[in-house]
Amino acid sequence: MDKRKLANQRVKDRLFTALIEFAGQKDWSKVTVTELVNASGVARASFYRNFHSVEDIIAYGIEQMTLRYHEGAAGLGENFRSRELTRYKFRFYEEHAALVLAFHRAKITTTLLDLITDCEIEAYGDMPRSSIAKYQLYYYAGAFYNMMLHWLESGAQQSPDDMADEFLRLVNGAP
Repeated sequence: MDKRKLANQRVKDRLFTALIEFAGQKDWSKVTVTELVNASGVARASFYRNFHSVEDIIAYGIEQMTLRYHEGAAGLGENFRSRELTRYKFRFYEEHAALVLAFHRAKITTTLLDLITDCEIEAYGDMPRSSIAKYQLYYYAGAFYNMMLHWLESGAQQSPDDMADEFLRLVNGAP
């Protein structure tokens, strides 16, 4: 990566980090460019060179999280009920708990649920609208999201492996 792209990447990361710091303190839709520039220490021109709005920073954060997720999930199989893949998911979201909880506190949870659902669809393929089986992916993504979020909010007291095993037990209908 050339120096200019690397510098822009650092600016984007600093602005996103500054936005995360506002989570729970202020609705992200009310955060101003001035507040972000001041909190991140970047120039206003740098903000506008990389983003058009605060929403663009949110989209950037989601894109970065999605890339990291897929890089780590590569080669873990295509069965969304796979124990190895489910364990990876819980470990990934535990590692990114601060970001997940920031999205939750900022009331951007639908965006996070969309991210999880899109990851499932990207991994396993979207199904035709007429297919009743497509609902299985949406059920799975919603159940995973809610369980993962409650676990993180509770301080992630159980291990990611234990959570994965419990999630798969519930999804598979075991007593």
